[in-house]
Amino acid sequence: MDGFGNRMFTIGDRPRVMWSCHVDTVAARGGQQDVGIDERGIASLCDGRPGMSLGADDGAGVWIMLNMIAAGRPGLYLFHRGEERGCLGSQWIQRNNPELLKDIGAAIAFDRAGLGDVITHQSYGRTCSDAFAASLASAINDLDRAFRYAPDNTGVFTDTNEYAGIIPECTNLSVGYYGQHGPRETLDVDHCEKLLAAMLEFDASLLVIERDPSAQEDDRWGWFHSYRGHCDDFADAVADYPWLAARMLEECGCTLDDFRMAVWVEEMGDDSGYRPLMAS
Repeated sequence: MDGFGNRMFTIGDRPRVMWSCHVDTVAARGGQQDVGIDERGIASLCDGRPGMSLGADDGAGVWIMLNMIAAGRPGLYLFHRGEERGCLGSQWIQRNNPELLKDIGAAIAFDRAGLGDVITHQSYGRTCSDAFAASLASAINDLDRAFRYAPDNTGVFTDTNEYAGIIPECTNLSVGYYGQHGPRETLDVDHCEKLLAAMLEFDASLLVIERDPSAQEDDRWGWFHSYRGHCDDFADAVADYPWLAARMLEECGCTLDDFRMAVWVEEMGDDSGYRPLMAS
C-alpha cells in the first residue's frame, strides 16, 4: 500500500503491462444489498432505489484482477482508490511515485461499460495508439469467438488517463456492466467470466507498442481549446450543447431517474418523498 492507500502487487521480473481497476463505487446508501441473476446471466439489484448501485463499476475489474493474481499472471497490478472522486489515487501515483511506472509499456484497465470497447481516447486526447488497440482487440477476440472487441474513441476520464504522459499505451476494456452509478446498474456475468478466462491465456507479447507518451494528441477534441476561448461558464456551455451534456452524463452512468431525483432534491431539499417516474 502506498501513502494514498492504493494497493499494488507485482508478478514477474520487471513486467511491461500494468493491470488497473478501482476499489471505490458510486453509492449514497450503504448496507446489505440483495442481488439477483436472471436466466441470461445478468446481475442486478433486486430492489434498487435512488442512491444505490450494484457496484459492478468497478467490482467486476477488481474480481478479474484478483483471479489473475491467484493464477500467477505476470504484470503490475494497481487497485486505485478514489477514481469516482476524480481519479485521486492515480493522480497521487503520477505526482508522487512515477518511478513505479518506468518500465511499463501498456496500462490496461478493466473499467468500461459494454462488451467490446478498447478505448483509444479519454478526456480530450489520445491515450493509446490505434495499432495497440487493434492488437489488443485481436488478441482477445482470438481467445473467444463470441467476443467483438474493437478500438473505440469515446472514452471518459479514468485512472489510466492520468498515466498517458508516462506510459506509451493506456486503455480501458469493457467488462460487461451497464447503467453504472445508479440503482439500475447491471453486470453481464457470463461476459465477465469469459473475459477472465481469456486473460488467463492472454499473450502480452502480441501487443504493439508505438505511441510516444510525450506527444500530446488532441485529434478528437481539438475544437475544445478554441471553444473555451469564447465560453468560460459551465452552465452556458451546457446550454449551448445540451445533447453533448446528456450523452456525457449517460456515458458516466447517470440515468434519467438519477437526473429526476437530482431535480427533486434541488426543488424540495431532500429525497424522502421522491418516487421514480415510470414511463406509461
